[in-house]
Formats: sequence, C-alpha cells, structure tokens
Amino acid sequence: MDSISKEENTVNKKPKYFKGWNMVASGALIAFYVDGVGFWGFSGFFKEIIAEFGWSRGVAAVAPSLHRLEASIFAPFSGFIVDKWGARKTMLVGLFFAGLGFMSLSMIQNLWQYYLVFVVIAFGLSAGSYVVVAALLNNWFQRNRGLAFSLLVLGTGSSAILGGLWIFVIPFLGWRTTLFIAGLGFWVLCIPLAYFVMRDNPKDYGLNPDGDIDEVQEEQEDFTVKRIPFKRILWSRSYLQYVAVTFLVGGSWSTITFAADILSSYGFSASVTAGIFVMGFAIPSLPARVLAGWLADRFDKRLVLSYAIFLLFIGTLLFAIANVPWVAILGAMLIGMGTGSISPVRFALQSEYWGPNVFGRLAGIQMGIAGIPAIASPVFLGFMFDYYGHYRTGLTVLSIPLLLSAILCLTIKKPDPEMAE
Repeated sequence: MDSISKEENTVNKKPKYFKGWNMVASGALIAFYVDGVGFWGFSGFFKEIIAEFGWSRGVAAVAPSLHRLEASIFAPFSGFIVDKWGARKTMLVGLFFAGLGFMSLSMIQNLWQYYLVFVVIAFGLSAGSYVVVAALLNNWFQRNRGLAFSLLVLGTGSSAILGGLWIFVIPFLGWRTTLFIAGLGFWVLCIPLAYFVMRDNPKDYGLNPDGDIDEVQEEQEDFTVKRIPFKRILWSRSYLQYVAVTFLVGGSWSTITFAADILSSYGFSASVTAGIFVMGFAIPSLPARVLAGWLADRFDKRLVLSYAIFLLFIGTLLFAIANVPWVAILGAMLIGMGTGSISPVRFALQSEYWGPNVFGRLAGIQMGIAGIPAIASPVFLGFMFDYYGHYRTGLTVLSIPLLLSAILCLTIKKPDPEMAE
C-alpha cells in the first residue's frame, strides 16, 4: 500500500522544472535578435542609407511607413494564423522572410527597390515578432503570465545593445556587409531556435499551464472570459478603449527609427550614439520590464500600464530638448523603460480581460490598428526635419498622444461577466 501511495503522489506532483521556461528563454533570444535588427538596429542602417543615396528624411521615411503599413495589414492575418495553425509555424515562416528581406536590403541600388524590399521585411517581422511568441507563451502560462511576458520582453529590451553594436560595426564593415550579416543571422540563429525548442502547447509534453497538476489547473481556470464570444469582445467598450490606448502609443515608435539620426543631428558622435543605445535605451529597461511584469501580477494592470506610458511621454520630451549627452541618456532611459514595460503589462491585461483562446486574433487586431499612427509618424517626423531643419518640434508633437493614452488607460473597465455565454 505504501509503494502505491508513493507512486500516486509522484504522478500528482508538480514537475521540478517546467518546460515552459524553455519557451520563455528561446522566445527572448529570438525577440532579442528580431528587434535588434528590425527595430533598434534599423536606426543605424537608416542613417547610413540616407547618407549614401542622399534622399531627404521625408522620402526615406516612406519605407518605414510602408513597413508599418504592411505590418498593420499583416498583424491581424498573423494573429489569425497563430490561432489556427500555431505560433511555431507562423514564426518559422516569418523568420525566413525577415532574413531574406534584410539580406535583399543590403543590395538595393535605387528608391523603388528600397520600398519593395520593405514589403518582405514587414511580413517577416510581423509573423516572427515577439507578439507571436507571446501568443505561444500565453498557452504555457496562466498564473505567471505577467512574469513570463516580462522575461520575454527582456529580449526586446536588451536588443538595443545589438542596435548599438551595429552602429559600432558599420564604420568598419560598411552598412551593406553589416546588413547582409544581420539578415543571415535570422536563418542561422532564430530559425533553429524556433524549430528545435518552441512548441505551441504544454499538452505536447503532457503538461498543463504553469506545470500544474490537473487539480490545481481546474481551480485556476476562469471560465467567464473563455466563453465571451469573439464578436462581442470586438465591439465592447473595454476592448475599444484598450485598442485606443495602443493606437495613441503607436506613433512613438518612429522615435526609435530616427534615434541614431536624431542624435547625429544634435552633434553626437557615433561612439556616443552607440553608448546612449546601450546605457540609455537598453540596460535601464531590463529591470523595468521584470518589475512591470511582477507588478502586473499583483496590482491593477491599468495603473501599471498607465505609468509605463507616462514614462515614455516624459522620455520623448527629454529626447526632444536634449542638447548634451546626459539629457539624451536620461530621455533614452525613460523611453526604454516605458517601451519595455508597456508590452508585458498590455499582454497580461488582455489575457486577464478576454482570456487565452482568442489571444492571437485580439492582439493582431489591436496591433494592426495601432499601426495606423505608426505609418504616419515616420513620414511626419521626416518632413518636419526637412521643413524645420531639426527633430525637436516633431518629437514634441509626437509626445502629446502619449499623455492622452496614459489618461485613457485608467478608464478601461473589466468586461461585464454578463457578456459570457
């Protein structure tokens, strides 16, 4: 009898190590590289492309806008694919095209090729982004979602270090060789991680979310959010406010696209710019991301999200007025901390309010709508520079929607249980 009891206890015990953390680590590495090339890293390449071809900032900024346009279109499509076919397959396709796109960008000779390549890049980055990884992690975690998402975005936050590395390497290898190597890295590093490590569901390993045994999992399930019809969620006031919050934040991403050129226009050297990327954008954002996830698991997620957006607002204003490196570093710190904290809290709030079953579609739709200001802002910022000869006015204007977003976030109401079927 004693031996039988021991066997039963062994079966019901929670595993000592939960394989979901493998997904988090691999997802963070993929996010580190994807954003280190496509988000933070592109800032350095953008500056060099402008210098070589002599295009105006406004004309050159059309390509990042096309990138945002295509990403805005592809985001709901990618979310639908994730919910239907799984995040792992979506990531593999996206990472392949992202690598192809950046290697092709290293070979462009004229403006139309520059624009065309961004269509490929946009699809690749959309389908291979950390948002897709988050959809996968959403299946692996329930009680620890905030922590899992915050560890995931450690990858996106530390990717600013990779962005600074490209800025440092470009003068030695040239932007074309550096960009080709960066594109090849998607195939050499990211695709193997996605193929060999990532799995869509803990059920593939005979596990439950968080590694819980069946009895614990049943107690943790929130049946109300799982049964809210998808169409009812889309037209609910709470979801529309959630989308509006991310919409107002969307225009701020162009600050990162132009960051290297902004700092160069202030008279900062390439070495100082690379240092600001590492010491400003990257390093301070890492503990901020973990802290945001920890806070999101324990306090009202709306308050945490509003605070993160407010940090982004103040950082953008400081970046606009920076005339010495320490002000630029402080602005970059707040931008990095705010940007990094927004994502894990936003995902955790979405999971809490509307559940895991439609995570990919809801995230894709709100990312697509948030892409609208992200489409317009690079062109706006570029033409503001062409008109005024500096970025300060454009950055100040772009900060205003951030303050409105931080205020609006506080008014989001949790879905009414009566919405559930």
